[in-house]
Amino acid sequence: MKKTIFTLAVLVMAFGNVGFAQRNANLKSNVTQNVLKHYGVRDETTVVPQTAAWHTVDGEKYRTTYTYDEYDFYLIEERTEMDEGDGWNDFYVINYEYDFAGNVLEVIGMSAYEIGVFENDARASYTYEGGELSEVIYQEWENGNWVNDTKEVYNYNGNVTTVLYWDWNGNNWSSDELWTYTRTGNTLEVLIQYMQGGAWQNDEKETYTLDFDEHVTEILYELWQNNAWVNFVKVIYHYNDEGCFDSKLLQGWMVNSSVWEDDIICRFSYVDGNAVNGTAMKVEGGIVCDEELEMAYGYNAATKTFYGTEIDMTYVDLTGVNENAQANFKVYPVPAENEIQIQAEGFQKAEIYNMAGQMVMETLSETVNVATLPTGLYIIKVYDRLGGMASLKMPVR
Repeated sequence: MKKTIFTLAVLVMAFGNVGFAQRNANLKSNVTQNVLKHYGVRDETTVVPQTAAWHTVDGEKYRTTYTYDEYDFYLIEERTEMDEGDGWNDFYVINYEYDFAGNVLEVIGMSAYEIGVFENDARASYTYEGGELSEVIYQEWENGNWVNDTKEVYNYNGNVTTVLYWDWNGNNWSSDELWTYTRTGNTLEVLIQYMQGGAWQNDEKETYTLDFDEHVTEILYELWQNNAWVNFVKVIYHYNDEGCFDSKLLQGWMVNSSVWEDDIICRFSYVDGNAVNGTAMKVEGGIVCDEELEMAYGYNAATKTFYGTEIDMTYVDLTGVNENAQANFKVYPVPAENEIQIQAEGFQKAEIYNMAGQMVMETLSETVNVATLPTGLYIIKVYDRLGGMASLKMPVR
C-alpha cells in the first residue's frame, strides 16, 4: 500500500499523538511538491520561518532555528531544540547542500535525542539530468554506515509523467509504487498505484484544481474501493487580494449521507506579504497538524475549548529559481556573480529591480552581465512576446 510521504520539515515536527517519539526519521521528500514545482504550480505558501517555538498538548517544548545563506535565499540548516523541564537541549538538525545552479544535492538529518550529541540519522541524495531532478536516494545510518532504504526515479516527456518508487531489500532494488501525473487544462491528476501479484493496482487518486494564476484552489483525494473511486477528503484553499494563501478548509466525505462535512479550518495572517501567525481549529476531537506553520491544536470536547501550540514566528520569502507559479523561465547561476543566463519561452526582455523598487537594468538579451550590480537581493522580471510577465528574487554577490 501507499507509503506515508513526509516533507523534510516534518522530520522535526511529528506533533500530537505521536509527539517526537519517531526520532529515527525517514528522509522522504514530498514527491508531488517536486512535480508541482516542475509544472509551475504554486504551493500553499512560499514563506518559511527564521525561528519557531511551540509546546505540544503534552507540555513538551520545542524551538527551531532556520539558517539561510548570506542572501537569505537558500535554507542551509534547521536546528531543533527540546525542553523537557531541564532547559533547552539539542534534538535534531537538518543540513542542506546545493550545487552552483541552486539545486539541492544532499540533505542530512542528525539526531541528538537521548544521546546528547548529534549523530547521523538519515540522508537524501539528489541527481539531475538536463537540469531536471531525475533520482532521489534515501539512506539510513546503521552501524557506522549509510544503508539504502528507498529511491524515487523521475521520468519526463516534456513534463513529469511518472515517479517510480523502489525499495532496497538488502541486495537489490525492487519497484514498489508508481505515481502517474496527467495535466489537463486547469487540473493535475495524480494516480497512485502499488505493486501486487506482479501488476500495478490502483490505490489512491489526487486531483488538483488550479486557478488562472496556477494557485491550487482544491485538492480532491479518492480511494480505490470495490473497483471504483470513492471520495475521501477534500481541501479547499483561499487567497487574499495579494495572492497570499490565507485559509484552507478540510472536509471529509460522509459515505452514508453522501455529503462533504467540514473537519478542520486553518487561517493565516500576513504582514507585508509574510505569514506571521496561524490558527488551526477542528470541529470535534483529535489533533490538528499544520505543516506549513508547524502548528498543532487539540480540542477538549468536555470544556469546548481549544488548546495547543503557542508560536512566535518571523518569516522571509524563499521563492527560488523556477518556483514562481507564473514563471515559465529559469535564471542561472544563482546566486549571480558576473553573468546570468535566462531560459524563457518566447523571451522578449528582462528588467532587474533593487529591493527599493528601482529598475537598475533592462535588457533584450538572454545573457545578462550583472558584474556592475552591488551585492544584494534583486527582483528580475521576464516578459514574453505574448505580453506575459513573471518574476523571481535573484541574489547577486
